[in-house]
Amino acid sequence: MQSEVGHLDENCPVCRAEINLSVFPRLYREPVDKSVPKLADGSQAKCNFYPELAAEKVCDECGCFLSEKASVHWGNLDLCLPCLHRLREEKKSSTFVARSILHDNRALALVTLLAPFTLFTAPVAVFLLLKNRKNLSSFAPRGRTRWWVAMTLSILWIIVWTVLIVVWSSLILEDFT
Repeated sequence: MQSEVGHLDENCPVCRAEINLSVFPRLYREPVDKSVPKLADGSQAKCNFYPELAAEKVCDECGCFLSEKASVHWGNLDLCLPCLHRLREEKKSSTFVARSILHDNRALALVTLLAPFTLFTAPVAVFLLLKNRKNLSSFAPRGRTRWWVAMTLSILWIIVWTVLIVVWSSLILEDFT
């Protein structure tokens, strides 16, 4: 017996067990009303990407005419797709970065999670930290605390391993003499 749209209460035809079936509401909801694109007539500027549509915006990067369908609103800018691609992939603008590699997190993982192997990972961590010390970009503002913690731990591990190797080699030399 159907009680409401998207909900069904019945019995199984084989075992006669009660079945309650609910359909996700989005499946039977009215579609979202999207505005009809404005067609261009002879007196209006035309969209560079859809010539049959009227230009409603201008790309903030290159200045080409865009319809609502062809524009991408990113932050407070209206851009065309080629400009968005250029800013993200070629210019690597920090505002349009899709993902960022956090080298300080990698270095910290090398000296903490891989602690038994720090004879090898601590110098790699120092290299990562020094090579990328000016490239600390991420989506959210970050301090340099994690960088300093990773650098301090890396240097401490290098000192510990150096002391261990010196002591071990001196003990071996004592046994030979």
